[in-house]
Amino acid sequence: MTISVKNSGSWVVPSHIYVKDSGAWEEANQIWVRQGGVWYQMLTTLAVSSSTTDFNLFTSLGSPTTPITARIEINSGVTLSSTSTSNPAFSISGFATGSVIYLVNNGSIIGAGGAGGGRVAGTGPAAKFGLPGGTALYTRNTLNLTNNGTIASGGGGGGGGGRTNRSGEAFDDFTGAGGGGAGAIVGAGGPGIPDNFCSTSGSDGTATNGGAGITYCSSPASSEQQIGSTGGAGGNLGQAGSRGEPAPDFDGTNLGGAAGNAIDGISYTTKTVAGTITGPEVN
Repeated sequence: MTISVKNSGSWVVPSHIYVKDSGAWEEANQIWVRQGGVWYQMLTTLAVSSSTTDFNLFTSLGSPTTPITARIEINSGVTLSSTSTSNPAFSISGFATGSVIYLVNNGSIIGAGGAGGGRVAGTGPAAKFGLPGGTALYTRNTLNLTNNGTIASGGGGGGGGGRTNRSGEAFDDFTGAGGGGAGAIVGAGGPGIPDNFCSTSGSDGTATNGGAGITYCSSPASSEQQIGSTGGAGGNLGQAGSRGEPAPDFDGTNLGGAAGNAIDGISYTTKTVAGTITGPEVN
């Protein structure tokens, strides 16, 4: 069960509850009720005051087993990010049905950038695609969002350059490599060939912008160069990576990575203040 109050004839879940203490009204940080001899937590508050990665609200609140109302505030200057594109920067899930989360974001929630597609030889394998960026905010519980800051998904990685010379002699002629996507944890540029004259990689992304792709590379004595093969740029925050050149290429696989999701769980979310949201909002 959750706490509800009657407002203009309708029962609603409150975002703030005040109690009178020594003649002064103070906001309650926690509320517990006793039912059947057992104490249940009904309301809790949490201030996120330092930057961190892979923030999981459910475990941060002690994995409650009964419905709860929680008010979470991310302080100004705090950045929540993720250690990989597989992990959301901020995750809200696992709470019992009926739980309501109030999130006030005064900081930044930023997904990870996707990696760029690496170099390949003219003899194969097929050109490499850029990888998708990561999710910023994930929820599968009811969320009321006041976004005074920024929520942005990671940019997708740039696609590797396409093969333009597929001669059997092109084993030492390599395509371009894609740039990494933007993110609080940046996407790596597409790798070069280790211990090789073509070891140069695409540029890593930055906190806001995707990295540049890099052009083809061949043995100095080669006549089967991958002329016209260039890796695509990584995507800025909330944007897909660019396809490598030429487009389309022979393999059809030098695509840029998709942008991550700014909000995965938009159907669970009510925006009181939208603020700056960069990237897709899905599910």
